[in-house]
Amino acid sequence: MSDHVTTARAASPTASPAASPAASRPTAPVLELLNVSRRWRPGILGASSEVDALRGVTLQLFPHEFVALTGPAGAGKTSLLALATGEAVPTSGAVRWGDRHDPSVARPQRIGPRPWEYTFLSVRQAIAFHADQLLLQDTRLHPPTRFLPLLRRVGLQGRSRQRLGELSALDAFRVVVAQALLARPALLCCDEPFAFCGPQERAQAARLLWRLAGSGIAVLVASRDAEAIAGISGIDRIVRLRAGRIVPETRASVQRRVLRLPSLEGKTRRRALGASVPAVASTITPPVAPPVAPPVAPPVARVAEEPRPI
Repeated sequence: MSDHVTTARAASPTASPAASPAASRPTAPVLELLNVSRRWRPGILGASSEVDALRGVTLQLFPHEFVALTGPAGAGKTSLLALATGEAVPTSGAVRWGDRHDPSVARPQRIGPRPWEYTFLSVRQAIAFHADQLLLQDTRLHPPTRFLPLLRRVGLQGRSRQRLGELSALDAFRVVVAQALLARPALLCCDEPFAFCGPQERAQAARLLWRLAGSGIAVLVASRDAEAIAGISGIDRIVRLRAGRIVPETRASVQRRVLRLPSLEGKTRRRALGASVPAVASTITPPVAPPVAPPVAPPVARVAEEPRPI
């Protein structure tokens, strides 16, 4: 196991210790990145340089685990999700799902904050359309034909006929989660899932993902908002990316926010210095500016008046 992996799961404050899924977690990871590097070529016409999006990343993800991936823009979060779902191939290193190098073993799904279908579709139509797309991609999948249990699982009961354009940010995210669950994934990757959610909606969306992790799905959430991620309860660990590398991990349950106050010593020193300035300044005679002569008006040319005819 990597040095950056924490195997303990932080139970939600509302969950009892006996119900925590950590005790029954299998030892085999769902996803394993082994010294992975990914190099992209920018999509600029005539550009010959390449960008190292990931550099020597090693990461393991287990069932029943809720992991957050944070970092600034350009840190490599999207590239890591692309490798985790099999959408991209690493330049060096290896990616394994279970004990194989085939992503179809884990059926990983990657979702965003809202569905991409047309907004005039209803919730049921969007889910049914996504089920047809899954059948076209893999005939071995058998998504359900009745979506009522799925809607109840994600909290969309009674809203099957509501149009996508009328949904709130939270309900729109619930739709994309329901679409992902059609494939029965063992790994769910979320790219900025709380982008359009407020604080209360973010907490409810995180609660939904925590329940999915409790059912056995490995959940990986990528977000650039580190403060929002730190305020979410139920996250097992937070993986931080910086310039394509993983910085030392910290367990989310033991993280504390540190409020840095200004130094009182500096204030006292400035006050003492400010009090002594007038005494020193009184002994120094400021330079006297030389007198300035008043401006002289330019001479006005007088023109002789011509005699008027009588």
